[in-house]
Amino acid sequence: MMAVGRSRSSATAPAVAATILAVVGLAGCGIPSGGSTPGGNGAPLASDAVVATIPLSDYATDVAVRADGAFAYVPLRTGKVLAVDVASRRVAGTITTDGQPYAIALTADGARAYVVDMTAQYIFALDTVGNRLVKKIPVGIIARPVMAPAVAVGHKGLRAYVTEATAEDDHLLVIDTATNAIVGDHFLDIHPAGVAVSADERFVYVAGCKLTCIDGSLLVIDALSANVVAKIPLASAPAGLVLAPDGSRAYVPNARASTMAVIDLASHAVTTIPVGPQPTGIAIDPRGAFVYVTSFGAANVSVIDTRTSTVIKTVAVGRDPRAIAVTPDGRFAYLTHTSPICSVIDLQRVAGR
Repeated sequence: MMAVGRSRSSATAPAVAATILAVVGLAGCGIPSGGSTPGGNGAPLASDAVVATIPLSDYATDVAVRADGAFAYVPLRTGKVLAVDVASRRVAGTITTDGQPYAIALTADGARAYVVDMTAQYIFALDTVGNRLVKKIPVGIIARPVMAPAVAVGHKGLRAYVTEATAEDDHLLVIDTATNAIVGDHFLDIHPAGVAVSADERFVYVAGCKLTCIDGSLLVIDALSANVVAKIPLASAPAGLVLAPDGSRAYVPNARASTMAVIDLASHAVTTIPVGPQPTGIAIDPRGAFVYVTSFGAANVSVIDTRTSTVIKTVAVGRDPRAIAVTPDGRFAYLTHTSPICSVIDLQRVAGR
């Protein structure tokens, strides 16, 4: 069960938070750690599959592509969300949010976006048609994060789900997208690092870990009652979460173990696939045929065939890759770095496509 309402953890929470950051590492937690230009300081150069590099005004923390494939949206730590025109591969608009926007999710129609503030003070509701901030939804906490926030929107667009993991406590917030108000605030017994919603919106999945992230878990939460109906053990330090389009599997990168977990959501069986060090970003192609995992530590992207659960290609993408998103047609991937660029990968140039 998850208790509704904000509570405060014990006085040892700041020490626990510091331990998590020290053990897992800033990049492993998905928290900015500084960086440099891809290809610099002896880092491997990007492969010829990287067909464009889009300059940004600062480094982007996340990326999402609109359902019509027209725009990609990248939050910047400097209080902005940039709209990148996919056709011209140029920044076409800027939405000012204030705060430190971090994670982003779009509604299925692409008309709205929800962005989570890294400092856990706000959730920003955006109009992506008019490129404007609609509302700053106050969260009410100013605390040191121990894991990066995450956000997901249900397919029907009625609810958005936000995780926050701070030195104070860990929560799953539920937002009514009609009113842009928080209608659920549920305590979690793990530090959340990823969230996803089933296609039928019956279940919310949260990946995370306890204490110093020695033990990982995938929580299966009933969306109506907010009860935890299953808890699936995972490797330590999950760093994100995506679901297969048919809802049969969940995929979770494990930051400390340099693996990706494949979870059968019917049987709860878990298998692991080796990927590059410090996996921080994950995306799945719209057909569910391939999963893409960024390796912050190796400057590459692992391409995983979901039919065989094997890495079929490793694509060099330059230094410090972070978040990744795939266009709705499955043709391109947009990738952020800990430097002020957004890379574009032509997935048809990747072997096996």
